[in-house]
Amino acid sequence: MKIKRKFGRFNSISTKLVFTYFLIMIITLFLFSYYVVSSMKTYLYDDEKLNVTTTSNVVASFAADYIDSETGELDKERFTAFINGIGVDPRMRVMVLGKDITVLYDSQNNRNLLGTAQVRASVISAVNGVDGFKQYENGDFVTLDASAPILNSDGEVIGVLNIVYVPDSAAKFIDAIMTEILFLVIVILLLVGIIIFIVANLVSKRIVDFTSKITSMSDDGILDEKFDISGHDEISRLGEAFNTMSEKVVNLEKQRVQFVSDASHELKTPLSSIKLMADSIIQTPDINVEYVREFMTDINNEVDRLNRIVNKLLYITKMDVRSEEDDKHFELISLNDIVQGIEKNLQPVAKKADITLVFSTPGEIFLMANKDVLWQGIYNIVDNAIKYTDTDGYVLVAMEQTGGNVVIEVRDNGVGISAEERDKIFDRFYRVDKARSRETGGTGLGLSIALGAVKYHNGRIELESEEGKGSTFKIILPDVVPERAEEDKNEENI
Repeated sequence: MKIKRKFGRFNSISTKLVFTYFLIMIITLFLFSYYVVSSMKTYLYDDEKLNVTTTSNVVASFAADYIDSETGELDKERFTAFINGIGVDPRMRVMVLGKDITVLYDSQNNRNLLGTAQVRASVISAVNGVDGFKQYENGDFVTLDASAPILNSDGEVIGVLNIVYVPDSAAKFIDAIMTEILFLVIVILLLVGIIIFIVANLVSKRIVDFTSKITSMSDDGILDEKFDISGHDEISRLGEAFNTMSEKVVNLEKQRVQFVSDASHELKTPLSSIKLMADSIIQTPDINVEYVREFMTDINNEVDRLNRIVNKLLYITKMDVRSEEDDKHFELISLNDIVQGIEKNLQPVAKKADITLVFSTPGEIFLMANKDVLWQGIYNIVDNAIKYTDTDGYVLVAMEQTGGNVVIEVRDNGVGISAEERDKIFDRFYRVDKARSRETGGTGLGLSIALGAVKYHNGRIELESEEGKGSTFKIILPDVVPERAEEDKNEENI
């Protein structure tokens, strides 16, 4: 575990950030330093090259005056005085070569060199009448070799003036500059390294905090973790998204717990009634057949109620899964057919309760929808309106196409809904009048299923209601059919 933690530190974001930034800084400073030193080196040696080639040409232009035209000998004393007189840099080695490129004169008085041939590129070039130059590099040292032809009055080459020069001052200056640059690079790396370390730790601290909160949610089951948001960077936006997600998770968990509690309560009530009536039959000897028939009828009603609850719970589960699917399997359907089917199913229920149920369908309306899902949504709202309307009341169902939408309006003059309860009636298992719901077999799931069905079709439900005067539910669905969508697209292109 200790080894794992040790290597875990090297795998941390802050370590990776510091290492990456350091690597970038080192590469950048190295390239910059190389460019500066290389440019400076080139400039200095170009300047020295100009100096040595100019000197070789100047000395060569006067050297013919010190060479005997008959013997080819050089007057060394006079030539030495001449060199000293014009101020030739003493670090430059001046040599005079004959036409056969043998050494006639050496400013450094190397007797072993006199009479030897100097077969070098610059010398060969000068013997042929062209100025010659060659630069040699040996480690940290650079040698400049410049040669110029010595011409007589007739313009003939009678010798070569060769200068060999090691510009050690330039090399020392470059070494000094490199030392200063190295010191400057170390200082910059230290300063930038400290800044990078601080910044990386500030960034990684927020990420570590963020990670620990997510870990708490997954490992400890703490769902209401919040991330402290400061600033407007990517991590802050990530924190805002995390907080939003956390709130939604908490709300979903509360809804899940409430749903399980409500479902258990709804299932427990009919089961308790069945248990009570069954015990009464079992514990009563010689029970009257009429009482048994009455109990069995009640038990049968409770079983039917259980079936309704279970079926609606299964339908809600199916809707939750459907809503997450990308392909909703829409097809072109007739809304009139759906409404007529609902009327056929609910008209007997309304007549039994002495409620007038009226459907107004002015014309044929087509739209893209899932027929079964939409049928269930409209059916539940109309059924709910019948259940909460008193005897001799009415329920009116009308539909129309307007403003790019299809609107199905369900209006009744029933008990109505108070302002406090309007936001709750679409919650699962919520019932405005529980006594009436029991009498009519309500489960508190109808409107929740209806809302899910409408949202499944990217629609919405609007509610207007006044307690004691009735309610109006408006189902608003997008009016989209393939032909119309194609026409709209063509109009946009035009």
